[in-house]
Amino acid sequence: MTRDVQRVMAVCGAAFVLLLFPAIIMIGLLPPMSPMRTAEQVAQFWSTNTGLKRTGLVIMLAAAGLQAPFGALMAVRIRQMDGTRYSPLAYTQLVGTGLAVVAILMPTFAFAAASYRPERDPEVTQALNDLGWLPFVMNWPAATIQCLVIGFAIFGAKTAVWPRWLGYFNVWCAFIFAAGGLVVLFKDGVFAWNGLLAFWLVAVFFGVWFLIMSWQLWVTASSDERCSAQGVLAT
Repeated sequence: MTRDVQRVMAVCGAAFVLLLFPAIIMIGLLPPMSPMRTAEQVAQFWSTNTGLKRTGLVIMLAAAGLQAPFGALMAVRIRQMDGTRYSPLAYTQLVGTGLAVVAILMPTFAFAAASYRPERDPEVTQALNDLGWLPFVMNWPAATIQCLVIGFAIFGAKTAVWPRWLGYFNVWCAFIFAAGGLVVLFKDGVFAWNGLLAFWLVAVFFGVWFLIMSWQLWVTASSDERCSAQGVLAT
């Protein structure tokens, strides 16, 4: 795998963030609506500016796929640190990446359904809105798994690839992302889906994590053609 290919895969992480957040703003989900909104208020939201909202959802869907090459390159790095042909941490990273893609796809589909028929019963639209927001904020395992795997790989590395501070950063991010898992218990306050801890803190660290990991993947990109023989799915 050439240096250029690796760098394109590394940039996918930053591109994901730079597409996702503008798309969320286009849809009108930033700042997030309150879970306390009535069915009529939610239906009114999804029945206005529908063209812009649907365009934002299309962009959000496209952004989700950028996590795949980004996560695959991280898995390669993890296996390089592990120093083994079959690295459980690398495979766990790939599973985490797959979950991360789904974590964006599923809420996007629910929000798309909410905007698709604005004339429907407001309570149905509210249910679809809930079905979008809850997994969007609550689906913390996808990110936490990846962060913990990276942290463990760095701390136990046989071959140094990334600095140790990156391991500590990932472990901290893993616990911060877990705050989103409590949103189903609250409709108001810091742990609601629009709350300070469950949404805003997680959103900031989520974006920063992608940018930092993209930077680290870019810096460690290698032009060694033999990297192709170290692919994660090699047999």
